[in-house]
Amino acid sequence: MKDKDEILLGAGEVYLYEFVGEEIPEDTEIEKPEHNVGHCSGGFTVNYKPTKYEVLNQYEKPVKAFITKEEISAKTGVLTWNLKNLELLSTGKYSEVITPKKERKLEFTGQGKALKTVLLHFVHVKENGKKIRFTMIGQGGSGFAIEFAQKEVVVDAEITAISKLDGFLASFREELDESEAAALAKEK
Repeated sequence: MKDKDEILLGAGEVYLYEFVGEEIPEDTEIEKPEHNVGHCSGGFTVNYKPTKYEVLNQYEKPVKAFITKEEISAKTGVLTWNLKNLELLSTGKYSEVITPKKERKLEFTGQGKALKTVLLHFVHVKENGKKIRFTMIGQGGSGFAIEFAQKEVVVDAEITAISKLDGFLASFREELDESEAAALAKEK
């Protein structure tokens, strides 16, 4: 049986990149340095919001309930400045101009266009060294906020899951150590 007193503490690594595949890649493919958004601030939040439909009897008492819709979104504060990451969260177009201006640019046209589909992956390492992974395919249509103030600049972003792959919206996976795996095997 799982330890009922397990308490998680700490943040994790956030990976984000444009997704064009037909299946979720292996962790080793996702967890590459070029997909890591860098330092984060303010944590990582997953929101799950089901829409419930209740069947009522003649006395207006619920006799059965169904989930008719599931919405999942994730929020994170990205501390490492990278305009290319902002392109993944918006309809902005990223470009680099070396001559004559020597600049990077993220330009918004206001004309609307399709959002990029991204793979968002979060990895938290537990005290025992095992990992909890959250993976989602989504889009950044909820926008982002950037505050330039007398503190570090953080890009607060929200990504909403989309049904890009049949039967997949998002997943949590938790690695087990030997004692957890043995206890689980005994329960079955």
